[in-house]
Amino acid sequence: MTHRQEKRYFQLILLCFLLVGLVVGLSAQGLTGQISGSLVDASGAAVANAKIEITNQETAQVREVVSDDQGNFVVTQLLPGTYKVSISASGFKRFERVGIPVTANERVPLSKISLEVGDVSQTVTITAEQTFVKTESAERAGLIDEQQIQSIALKGRDYMGLVKLLPGVVDTSNREAPGWNNLGGISINGSRPGTINLTLDGVSSLDTGSQLGPYLAPGLDAIGEVKVLLTNYQAEYGRSSGGTINVVIKNGTRDFHGGGFYFKRHEQFNANEFFNNLRNIPKQRYRFNYWGGTIGGPVIIPGTNFNKNRDKLFFFWSQEYLPRLYPTRQGTITYPTALERAGNFSQSLDTNGRLIPVRDPLKTGACTLTDTTACFPGNIIPANRIDPNGQKLLGIFPQPNISAASVNYNYNNVFQSQVDQPRREEILRMDWNISQKTTFYARGIQNYEAFKGDFNFVLASNVWPQFPIKYQIDSRGVVSTLIHSFKPTLTNEFTFGINRALQTVNPLNQEGIDRNDRVKIGLTLPQFFPGANPLRLVPNATFGGIPNATQLNIEQRFPFFGTNNIWNWSDNLSWVKGSHNVKTGFYFEYTTRNAARAAAFNGTFSFDRNVNNPLDTNHPFANALIGVVNSYTEANNKLDGHARYRNFEWFVQDNWKVARRFSIDAGVRFYYIEPTYSEGDPLVYFDRTLYDATKQPALMTPFCLTANPCSGNNRVARNPLTGATAPSVKIGTFADGSGTPFQGMRQVSERVFNTPSIQAAPRLGFAYDVFGDGKTSIRGGIGVFYDRFNDDQVLQQREQPPNVITRTANFTTIRDLLATPLSTSPAGVNSVLPDFDPTAVYNFSLGVQRDIGFNTVLDVAYTGSLARHLLQRLSLNAVPYGTQFLASSVDPTTGQPIADLNFLRPLRGYGDIQLIETGGNSNYHGMQVQLNRRMSSRVSYGVSYTWSKSMNLVNGNNEAINPFIDRKVRNYGRGNFDRTHNFIVNYVYRLPSLSKYWDNGVSRQIFGGWELSGVTSFVSGAPSGVGYALVTARNLVGGGGAGVDSRVVMVANPVLARDQRGNSCAHAFAATSTALANTPVRAVGCHLNVNAFLAPTTAGDNGRGNAPKDVFRLPGTNNWDISLFKTFNLSKDGNFRLQYRLEMYNAFNHTQFTGVDTTARFDANNNQVNALFGSYTAAANARRIVMGLKLNF
Repeated sequence: MTHRQEKRYFQLILLCFLLVGLVVGLSAQGLTGQISGSLVDASGAAVANAKIEITNQETAQVREVVSDDQGNFVVTQLLPGTYKVSISASGFKRFERVGIPVTANERVPLSKISLEVGDVSQTVTITAEQTFVKTESAERAGLIDEQQIQSIALKGRDYMGLVKLLPGVVDTSNREAPGWNNLGGISINGSRPGTINLTLDGVSSLDTGSQLGPYLAPGLDAIGEVKVLLTNYQAEYGRSSGGTINVVIKNGTRDFHGGGFYFKRHEQFNANEFFNNLRNIPKQRYRFNYWGGTIGGPVIIPGTNFNKNRDKLFFFWSQEYLPRLYPTRQGTITYPTALERAGNFSQSLDTNGRLIPVRDPLKTGACTLTDTTACFPGNIIPANRIDPNGQKLLGIFPQPNISAASVNYNYNNVFQSQVDQPRREEILRMDWNISQKTTFYARGIQNYEAFKGDFNFVLASNVWPQFPIKYQIDSRGVVSTLIHSFKPTLTNEFTFGINRALQTVNPLNQEGIDRNDRVKIGLTLPQFFPGANPLRLVPNATFGGIPNATQLNIEQRFPFFGTNNIWNWSDNLSWVKGSHNVKTGFYFEYTTRNAARAAAFNGTFSFDRNVNNPLDTNHPFANALIGVVNSYTEANNKLDGHARYRNFEWFVQDNWKVARRFSIDAGVRFYYIEPTYSEGDPLVYFDRTLYDATKQPALMTPFCLTANPCSGNNRVARNPLTGATAPSVKIGTFADGSGTPFQGMRQVSERVFNTPSIQAAPRLGFAYDVFGDGKTSIRGGIGVFYDRFNDDQVLQQREQPPNVITRTANFTTIRDLLATPLSTSPAGVNSVLPDFDPTAVYNFSLGVQRDIGFNTVLDVAYTGSLARHLLQRLSLNAVPYGTQFLASSVDPTTGQPIADLNFLRPLRGYGDIQLIETGGNSNYHGMQVQLNRRMSSRVSYGVSYTWSKSMNLVNGNNEAINPFIDRKVRNYGRGNFDRTHNFIVNYVYRLPSLSKYWDNGVSRQIFGGWELSGVTSFVSGAPSGVGYALVTARNLVGGGGAGVDSRVVMVANPVLARDQRGNSCAHAFAATSTALANTPVRAVGCHLNVNAFLAPTTAGDNGRGNAPKDVFRLPGTNNWDISLFKTFNLSKDGNFRLQYRLEMYNAFNHTQFTGVDTTARFDANNNQVNALFGSYTAAANARRIVMGLKLNF
């Protein structure tokens, strides 16, 4: 063990114990449950004043209460675990029920317990049933227990993959491994991503920048249970509106338990992917080696009497490690050749094998293959014309590694990117039974994961491995909970927790640093704002005009960092008074998140070919080599954000047992939701009340030096106030001295949103035990839930003008760059309404539960959820449909509609202005059916079926609605997480041993210990729209802006009948397109009726089209994951066991198409000419096999 590892482990242990002294303000949302019951004698009369002992069978913690006058009892604030209930009453036999599972947030009703007359020294012991009908609570919730966690195989061992087993849950993630952001892809009852609260032992564990997932992701073997609160849960729970997922870490017990595991994934186990087979591509590298172990038990100090009864102090430890090395992509690219870097372009050919003539910008005349008057002689640039900075920029790139001629000059380099992605985790939990009345536990966790290599994220080029990086996430969390019973009817639970994360990006090696450091490679490139680039990073650069051109691309947030610290405090007090179980408490969350923001701080060169650039050489590498610049942009600043917020919530609720068979849950939760602010930072947003059109700068207009229309150098930009002209590239930029750019932007200190008033969220539910036997219940409820939006909605206002302004130089050279006049163009900005309504969700349910025997409970319910005040965008500066086609919108220099929409916007001087508003809504309605059987007689299973419809305006916070068409008509439709049918079965079957027919040690080892498990799912496909493009690039819309869309015209049913889908789409429209009929196409099937669509060319329609946003559904999935386990007993008592696991995902290797080409392409006659339109383009993973070993004791 290294010194660094020893230090980390010591810190983790120390933090856990320090928390004992920190529990002065207290946090989180409670994870405890309760047990209740009713005592009667043989005649049905209540038994009062009976003594009830509730014992945690794992830790020996005991709680005592006394039954009331009606014989009822309730024991609250019980930590998750397995309990024994012992009842003693004068004149009756002692009653014991053992093996009662209590999970997080669960109310376990024991219903009527009939005591037998007899001596108290006699004991009646009953083993508890594993399934309970909920007769005393109204909430809809789901549980993934430890047995399911251990027996249901998950390819990536990501516990989030189990949540989809519950009704109402949709999960679209592939889940190759646990880790950061693993909440992404999950929707609960139609909830929008980012609205689900994820807690780890009750403490919120979200990346508050996106709210799409946690930094801390414990491994499967460390988890005791996963509890999901789905709908109309009690007032005790809040923070988010889209459901709550509670993850509970295991605790130590009176006996030592633990084990180790190793899981291996390798491409040699897998079937090749469908489209790889189609294209004759071999299987890609796929290698995961996942190992770890756990141990837990009592804390014993040898040679002392400390904890000798094993009922005071317990520990649990878990560690996991997952090294991964896998390819991300194979890339093809065009680098400058050695000859080109030296100025020799005599071998530089286009894709037709023809020389690309290189023009000398100092000459006049033509430079073509037939007229080389203005070309460099021999296509060779003299050494004295080479710009040293341009040459050094080209020198950054690797050399070609293949002959360009062999691939028709489309590229000259092939590279394979790969990522080393290690992950490590340690968890320590300590439980302390301080006394019979007081229990305490503390838990620490630390996660480390990294992405090393050519990972396309911060700093990494998306074209070639320019800058290998190490993107690292270090996260740690601690929580402590103290439960104290002041008296049997009064119990308090308080918790304090902190989750902290640090994201950093650093170069992976010195070579990457040196290659991107201006000074180290000898670059003396100037910058207008050098203070924004203190690390002296090379500029970004593009080389458009040749196939697969390379580029320089450093991500605009580098050096990236992100810190996210969440402090939680809460306190919950339970008071049982007669038939009332009253609970009250508060929840406080304080979050800090610092993060780098984006800006073009290092400058961006465009060396692209541009016939309008009088200095252009006709080759981008030649442009760079002699220092010809098409454009150069640079930001004046690079800023960080410092997000802060406080949530304070408090509640009161009453579980009132109105009668023996009828209970009411009533409560209210109050929310004080402080919007995110950026501490110490100026923020900027557009405020229409400050906008004055008379003070906005004028735009440089198109002008002909000769008569209209004109082209070439005769078309210039003109200052409408002074008449001064400039090259045409300046058209649409601000005219010098004509006004104040970006007036109308309001600058505020720290805060752009005002804190809304305190929100009250009532919750009401009921549970009715129909027959009084605890076997059938009718339950229903309704609740209001509030939410907050993610931090990035505020931090975006850090990088708006005038905080950050990007300026541009055009048609210049590297040598003359600093002397080139800079231009500024209208920018797109955000606007906000400081006063806003927080997101509110109203959900409700009505259902029936029935114990149908065989340890099986059937649950059928209607569930609804109405979300209001969802975040969305609305353009304030969009150009209406058809505006460009008006006579007043014609560019006199071309005789065509003016191309730059900024001339036509209602608020001149700006690009698009997007209002961040809370005007969105969504609706979800569903029938949810669940059938659950806990392990009994070797079999357990769960069946979940949801028939639902989820509708919304937009799917995410940053999506815009159409500003000109009624949003209810244009935007309202099925959400992208809507699945009409969602049927999932999970099962575990412990096969009977054949050794009973031949009973000896050998046969028991061979034929015993086999277990079959799996998950089978049949799920509808996702909704999808259909887009289009025109061969002629004709403008049909005549306007634009966020949300201003153009859709196809539907003239028939868009989806083919099933018996027609096996054909290629090409045949479907061959009759209308002769050219297409002869197009070689290798399509695998056609999903869409390609003749059902036309381009929206109707006069006056301006491209609106008539298609809804959800034209059709993608294919559904039909998937079988099957696992076979074999357990070998390594000891006679069975306490040491070795388990071999064979896990097959998509076991039957059934091809499940997941993508369809949805872009129609129309020619001038409105014929569809995309040969792949409507064809399948993607498929779910082919069969993958995981092999594993687990040692348990």
